[in-house]
Amino acid sequence: MPANKRGRKSRPGSAADTPAHQDSREGEPLASFKTSGITNLLDVARPFKSPEYKSSRRWKNLKQVVAQEQAGSDWPVDFPAFWAIDAPPSLVPQKKYCDITGLPAKYTDPKTNVRYYSAEVYQLIRTLPPGSEQQYLALRNANVMLK
Repeated sequence: MPANKRGRKSRPGSAADTPAHQDSREGEPLASFKTSGITNLLDVARPFKSPEYKSSRRWKNLKQVVAQEQAGSDWPVDFPAFWAIDAPPSLVPQKKYCDITGLPAKYTDPKTNVRYYSAEVYQLIRTLPPGSEQQYLALRNANVMLK
């Protein structure tokens, strides 16, 4: 059995026995690359699109689109425009987030009405001084001011 690079014996007929990079029609390795003269395919210039192509489309920014829609006063009143989209309220319930961490809240403290994410956050809420939970509720406009 012939030995390979690492000194191990290889099986007869395996890939280690055959010479690497042999062209089947010629006895010379990589003969097709030698005839074309190309050594690196990344060096070959291939245009992505025709240089004669010119787009007839002009890009407009948001300000131009809104100005154009507002200038078109001959449109009917119920015509949908980009700047006047009326949509019904969503049927999907509003997502609730933890007032302390900002993560999705699974629980609400019944005493303070502060939303929290986990038991660790609940322990933190229990250690807050009295009245400080109103500051967290004020961030989401849910604070109640008693007079």
